[in-house]
Amino acid sequence: MSFDTNGITCVRCHAYLFEDDDAVYCPVCGAPHHRECYNEIGHCALEALHGTDKQYDKLKTAEEACPENEAEREHTGENAEGEITCRMCHESYDFSLNACPKCGAPNIAKAGGSFVSFDFLGGVPADCDIGDGVTAEEAKWLVAANTPRYIPKFAVLNKNNRTSWNWMAFFFPCAWMLSRKMYKSGVVAGLLTVTASLLYLPLSNAIYNLGYVGNETYTDIINNALLHLSDIGAAVMIFALIGLVLNFAIRIVSGIFGDYIYKSYTIETVKKIRNESEDMDYDYRKKGGVNMLLFLIGFMAVEYLPSIIAKFM
Repeated sequence: MSFDTNGITCVRCHAYLFEDDDAVYCPVCGAPHHRECYNEIGHCALEALHGTDKQYDKLKTAEEACPENEAEREHTGENAEGEITCRMCHESYDFSLNACPKCGAPNIAKAGGSFVSFDFLGGVPADCDIGDGVTAEEAKWLVAANTPRYIPKFAVLNKNNRTSWNWMAFFFPCAWMLSRKMYKSGVVAGLLTVTASLLYLPLSNAIYNLGYVGNETYTDIINNALLHLSDIGAAVMIFALIGLVLNFAIRIVSGIFGDYIYKSYTIETVKKIRNESEDMDYDYRKKGGVNMLLFLIGFMAVEYLPSIIAKFM
């Protein structure tokens, strides 16, 4: 690359540019873009600012994207009361504390070193509109945990680009959604997962009735089950196959579209809080962040509820 991209983001999608990225630069102002982003619109994303005092300035932008000195002044410079300002929620609190008492964000100033310049927005400008007038800063208050991952995702996902990948949503669809307080989506994912597990039960019971007690390998069980298809029944195998496909489909859909679903929930919730809340800080904590108890409940439900239901069938 012709320019040092350390700490610089694409002005189109706001994602960080790395040394191996295929980047292009505006011939007028030098604004960096992913080649794909530039080709998508056919011109500089900041073309409207050319010739104005807001035109892209590489040096100024680099300083804003890598605010080590500013962060150090903000976090290590104590006032008369020994207080610092939380970069997550902007609450002032005592420097001796390990985390902000309001939002729980770690006291990165106390940690020192490279942690001083930690960016809760993952390189996305605070005033970036992630959708329907909701800014990245507002979304950060609701997401609360792991914002450097989610906020950049929100900045690039839209109705024309809904796909991403979320490993937590893939492995634990119901539990992850409930922990992020997307109750409707979590319940739907949980019910579908339980239904898929119930479809397995006839095959599990048939295998158990054939005398397998768990000491055999999966290969042995499958081979012997195939040899006893007439005893197990074709319908049982078909139901099990449907359950397997359904379970896999739930995980794939959650993994691919989980971030977009979460973005939609975030935008809808932030707008509701903004318009209706009498105590925004309380509502952000109540409707946002992560609830690990709900994660555990969701995980236990999809693991054990099918067996409990089976006992009454």
